This record gives sequence, structure tokens and C-alpha cells, in this order.
Amino acid sequence: MAIQPQEAIKPLTVLELNTRIHDLLAARFMSVVVKGEVSGVTLRGGHVWFTLKDASATVGAVVFSSTARRLPFLPENGQELVVTCQVDYHAQYGRINLVVSRLDYDGAGKLRAAIEQLKRRLEAEGAFAPERKRPLPFLPRCIAFITSPSGAVIHDLQQTIWERFPNMRLALYPALVQGTASQRSLVAALRQCDQDQLADVVIVARGGGSFEELMAFNQEAVVRAIQAMRIPVVTALGHTSDRTLADLAADREARTPTAAAEIVAPKKSDLLRQLGERGQRLQRAGLTALIAPAHEVALRRQSLARVARDLHQRRRERIAHLDGMLHQRDPREVLRHRERALLDCRRRLARTHDATARRIATHRLQAAELRERLVGLAGRGLRERAGALQSRSARLGTLAPEQTLKRGYSICVDTATGSIIRKADQSRRGQPVKVLLSAGRLEATVDEAIE
Repeated sequence: MAIQPQEAIKPLTVLELNTRIHDLLAARFMSVVVKGEVSGVTLRGGHVWFTLKDASATVGAVVFSSTARRLPFLPENGQELVVTCQVDYHAQYGRINLVVSRLDYDGAGKLRAAIEQLKRRLEAEGAFAPERKRPLPFLPRCIAFITSPSGAVIHDLQQTIWERFPNMRLALYPALVQGTASQRSLVAALRQCDQDQLADVVIVARGGGSFEELMAFNQEAVVRAIQAMRIPVVTALGHTSDRTLADLAADREARTPTAAAEIVAPKKSDLLRQLGERGQRLQRAGLTALIAPAHEVALRRQSLARVARDLHQRRRERIAHLDGMLHQRDPREVLRHRERALLDCRRRLARTHDATARRIATHRLQAAELRERLVGLAGRGLRERAGALQSRSARLGTLAPEQTLKRGYSICVDTATGSIIRKADQSRRGQPVKVLLSAGRLEATVDEAIE
């Protein structure tokens, strides 16, 4: 009997193999949690690329920009993190990456230990030394705020200061106080405030938060920016437990924004009352001089003249200062400031709109690619199954009895029963039989059965 050749196996292309691997990994590892040490952090196009490693292996990972904007922090070299991610296999290059959707510290203890280590290093440099703390101005010409432009904090600061000193000049430097971009935003606001030199004191404020939400104020860059300020800095972060490194580096620390406002702005009514009391003392001193002996009158007159000149000079300086502050609080200046703030809000809204549109377009492209890939996989599966079916049909045809008869074989059948005679002892002398051929048949009788 002839041996039939086996069906040839169709080889896969590299892309087809990688695509199958990608589909298997995507289905099996939709969401996994991996722990490791971060290394090789790079920022490209808003995406954060890094390597996650342990003592025996490494794997690449990425935090896409859309995810990075909503994470409370970004990975840094040397951190021990627990990442929630999806395993992605790049079909073109045959490379595995972890697409990260969430970051967690590997225990709060390690994070606190890292902050404590930074604290000791800064303390050794004298960053928190009492002698480097600058005194706050007695009566600042302008007070700057570094905080979020929205929310209750800015309202509380402004209301408290203007209740104590109604015509005090204020300046706002908007900054993010939470999230991955807050560190860069706070540093930029501090540097801009120091560069403008408009204010005599600055309040860095926030409305409280958890240990993780206050992480920006424990970053070395923010502490260095506070150190570099040429004007006193007051922190008012609204927390009631742990002190941040920014609190330690600041010139004064307040528990709440309202307390910070009370520290930097004196009560105008108290100042006016003190000024009136001193004026009365001067008047009484002048009346006493009239009844003093003649030799003392000249001395008292000279002293009174000096006091009057000094008072007159101080009053002139005070009036000039108040006039300048009044000019700065001009409604037109306030309107221009609010117009600039509104323009900034519009720009941020436009950027957010553009980013959302880009994300929607990206998701649509990804959906189209997945749809095309699904159609390709279905078509490829159908073609493979059709080929296999055709091959089996051909093999079945080669095994049919008709094909065997065509090769010169015949089949002997008992005429009475119709059963196939396979052995000589199944027949007897004189038994009628039929012999089936590839073309036609023979009617015969058994003359002799030889085993």
C-alpha cells in the first residue's frame, strides 16, 4: 500500500507570531500588580519610561501622559513601588512593557524613611537653623500668596487680611498644590515671586490634606526654592499632624491660612490707636515743658522740635506709603489683574479641551486598530480551517475503496450474504461469489479454497 505524504506546515511570519503572543498576553494579563525598584527614569513627550527590577530580573514600564496627570506622584530612581499595570507586548519589536495605571509606595514606612533621610541631609546643611530665619516685616507694603487660585484658601486669606488692614495690597501667584505637577508648579511660583520683588512677605498656603497629598512640600526642589527666597516665607498648609520639610525651611509656620494672615498683617485700628496715644504723650510733654525752669525750657524746646520733625517725617513717609498702596488698589488695576486671571483660566480650559480631544482621537484610532486586528484574526482563522478541511478531504478520498480498486486490487463478495470474503476458509467449493473490479464485476464459482 502506498504511503501518503504529510500535509506541509505553513510557516508564520515574525509579525504573525508576535501578534499571537501579544493577543495571548493581553487576554491573560489584563491587570497585574508588580513590586520592584525603579531605575532609568526618562521623560519623553509627557510619557514617563522606567525600568522595574528586583534582585533577579528587570522589565520595562511606562506611565502614559494621560495617566501621569492624574497620579499623586511619578516614579523616581531608587523608589520601591507597587504598580498596577497591563502587560503589553509590542508586536513590531518583540518587546514587553508594563503599561502602568496606578502607583503605590511599597509601604508608607519606606517613604517616611526617605523623607527622614532627606531631612537629616538638609539639617546638616543648616537649612532649618534658627539663625537663618528672617523676621517678618512690621507693616508689609504687599503680601503675596502662593496657592491654588480656586477654592476656599484664597478667599480666607484675602478676607482675613482685608478685615485687619482694609487697603493692604495683595498679589497672587497661582500654583498647583497637589498631584504630580505640583512640585514644578510650586517651584516656578516661588521663583517668579522672588524675581518680581513686589511683595515684602509671601504665604504658601493649602487647605490641609493627607500625608500623600502633602508630598510636594516634602520634595527637595520646593525646600531649595524656599531657601533661595529673598523675602520671608510663611507656610500655612492646614495640616495638624506631621510637619513638612517646607514648614521647617520656612521663616514662620502657621497651622491654617487664617492664622498665617493674622501673623503677617497687623490690625490697622491698633496702629491708629497707638499713634493717637503717642501723640497725646507728646502733647503732655509739651505742656510740662512750659512750667519747667527757664534753663530746661530751651532743652525741652529743642527736644520737642526734634520729636516734631521726626514725627512729621514719619507721617510724610507713611502718607506716601499709603498713597502708593491706594494707587495699587485702584479698581482699574484690580480689573486688569482679574482679566489676566480670566485669560489664564481660558488658556488652561483650551489646553484641557485640546488634550481631551487628542485622547478621544487616540482612543478612536486604537479602537479602529483593534477592529482591524480582530477582522484579520477571524479571516486568518477561517482560511486556516478551510485549508485543513480541504487537506482532510483529499486524504479521505485517497483512502476510499474505489481508489484501491483503481490500483489493481479487487474485492470478493459472497453472493448469498453480500459479505466480503477476506480469508479462504470463509468459502467452500461450488459457492457462488462476485468479484468487484475498478470497472465492472465478475460472477464466479469457487472451484477450490486453499488456505
